Amino acid sequence: MSNLKTKDSVCEEYYPISMEILQSFPKYRPQVDLFVFKEDIAQLYPVAKKNARLTNETVDELHEACKQGILFVSRSDQYIYVDLLAKQAELVLFNSHLLESEIVQILFQALEMRFNNLVEQPLESYYEPLYKDVMVFCEYIWKDPKRINAFLPKIAIDEFKVSVHGVLSLIVGTWLYFATNKEPNRKNFERLALGLLLHNIGLSKVPVHIVYKTSPLNKEEAEKYQAHVRQGAVLLNKFGVSYPATLDAVVQHHERIDGSGYPSKMAGNKISESGCISIVANVFVDLLAPRHGVPKLTMSEALTKLAKDNALPANVTAVLVKGFAEKFIQKAK
Repeated sequence: MSNLKTKDSVCEEYYPISMEILQSFPKYRPQVDLFVFKEDIAQLYPVAKKNARLTNETVDELHEACKQGILFVSRSDQYIYVDLLAKQAELVLFNSHLLESEIVQILFQALEMRFNNLVEQPLESYYEPLYKDVMVFCEYIWKDPKRINAFLPKIAIDEFKVSVHGVLSLIVGTWLYFATNKEPNRKNFERLALGLLLHNIGLSKVPVHIVYKTSPLNKEEAEKYQAHVRQGAVLLNKFGVSYPATLDAVVQHHERIDGSGYPSKMAGNKISESGCISIVANVFVDLLAPRHGVPKLTMSEALTKLAKDNALPANVTAVLVKGFAEKFIQKAK
């Protein structure tokens, strides 16, 4: 082991295990190497080997060390404890030892998992934990809106998946909300965030072969696909969601400023602020993944196409194009 002078310095390379995480491991065969910080020698001491069977005495020792805050796991095993924390996302709000990159991964995995569960079974019992984790995400971002920038690299994707598309739209839409609002409102943000994640929930009622079809949709398939917007509104009602900002993000994300969208052919200022953000976020994320015969675009190509699309809300689109060009295109040069 390397020489470690203080318990705090350990946290740079090791993560202190909470009781919740320890109890999520198999009792006698933990999935990671575990270490106890020994004050007398100022070093970490290995007490449990990954997947090795423990004795009752060692189990008791681990629990006692955990209570004292001196039980650690190597950050090289991050993928294991991050996966566990994704099932208890609220812990990111109270754990000062997590790295920003770990928090981003935990929240992304949590939201993607919750939304995927809801898409597979659109029931209120699956909506409730999703809502809880959306509020955790909102709390984390609201404390410092600049934190959303750490999520932006996650928008690089290779294929379409409803749940991932929802999380990416939430990330892009959240960035847009704070970039276009000089006086953001906590409740409005939370309700918009919920709508951004759920904007495609109606796809849970569309045949899977249509949702994930790689070639262009025929007329009948397109009609079934477009029905997902109204199906989404029905599901929100089923879940007891009636916030205007949430509903607008769901029912307006395929509308267009020139009236060419669906399902209501809304135009101009009839489309709400939440609707405009949802439209732009949805289109942008759509362009980054191949689907329905439309090839995936690069970031630069997607931003160029957005800038030329006169059917999109010009003010919101301009903010995204300028901001993302500066973050992703100019920085790369």
